[in-house]
Amino acid sequence: MAVEGVIDIMAAAPGCMGTLYDGAMRGVHRDAIARYGGLVINKQHKGNEPQFYESLRRGRCTHELWAASGRIAEKVPLVDATAELVPVPIKRLERRGVRTFRWYHVLAIPCRHGVHEHRVGVGTTSRKGERPPGESDEECGFHRAEHLQQIPEFTRTHQLVYPYRSDAESGHAQLDASLWNGRLISYGVEAQQLLTLGFVLAQNSTSRALHEEGAPTLRPTA
Repeated sequence: MAVEGVIDIMAAAPGCMGTLYDGAMRGVHRDAIARYGGLVINKQHKGNEPQFYESLRRGRCTHELWAASGRIAEKVPLVDATAELVPVPIKRLERRGVRTFRWYHVLAIPCRHGVHEHRVGVGTTSRKGERPPGESDEECGFHRAEHLQQIPEFTRTHQLVYPYRSDAESGHAQLDASLWNGRLISYGVEAQQLLTLGFVLAQNSTSRALHEEGAPTLRPTA
């Protein structure tokens, strides 16, 4: 229902870029919204373990790439015979398509022989028939939308945008608090939609008025 709601809103509201959600939205949900052209910014499910992605061979070097924490990381050996997954820098996020969309990270893989630019798909999982036989994510058993986020969690962009979700949670709490006993005071879908619409209009009007007035000046008290 949430996915259908997001897509309905995007269709009716030109300029809507996607949704902020919590960890309940998994790969199958992100895939549907990403294919429609939308962004899903949420926290990665804690049960996702790092998965091997590919060994990238460029000239004289090989880079072992893994999917970890919603993005591509390189497995780097350490002097103590252990290894660490180091996130690969992302140069940009690309969206391609017209009716059905696919998303990509353009990576800048550090290397002593020079930085390698490499493009990987994120957010959407290719199905059988969308790639040459045997090469789709579905056939390879790799749920790309589950393991690779459009906006990975541990990035500055995610840290700047995701906190806006708290505003939505605050709005929901205010709606509940405005109703007697926290219950809807109307019967039927149409009446409840009208009630919710009225609440949203009131919130937006209040926010606009406060914004136009500017932030109040705090004065010290005696």
